[in-house]
Amino acid sequence: MKIIKSILVTLIAIFVTSGALFAQVQQQQQQMPDLPTSDEVSDEEIVQLVNTIHDLEPIQIKAQEQIEEAVESEDISFERFQQMMMAMQNPQMADQMDISDEEMSKIQTLQPRLMEIQGEAEQEMAEKIEDNGLTMERYRTIIMGAQQDPELMARVEAELDDE
Repeated sequence: MKIIKSILVTLIAIFVTSGALFAQVQQQQQQMPDLPTSDEVSDEEIVQLVNTIHDLEPIQIKAQEQIEEAVESEDISFERFQQMMMAMQNPQMADQMDISDEEMSKIQTLQPRLMEIQGEAEQEMAEKIEDNGLTMERYRTIIMGAQQDPELMARVEAELDDE
């Protein structure tokens, strides 16, 4: 159960931070925030974080379903789409993966719709994060801190277990 919850925390963190990471790549001047340690995160913030994680899960699931529907509407299996995306992000894998011109065209056609889905999901998530008493920046730094600090991750997992 703890592994599933750790994966859930990580997946939500990746989804929420993906837009921010893209912006950071474009703006090289941005600095990495100082990540909090367990001692720097209050019990109240842990509760807020866990409440937020629970609130974000249905948004992430809905966005995932919309992405799958959009991909499949272009006659691409979602598994094939994931393989192509991984290959496009990993040059070593791209050499092993044969992506046809037709598939590349379908991906380019899909891109605006996928960005729209992601943008809507990020907006909903930002609202949920703020509704739970955290800023987007604080939410992200606590999540990233938990990925680096085992004690902080243990506190988050313990709170997830209590619910």
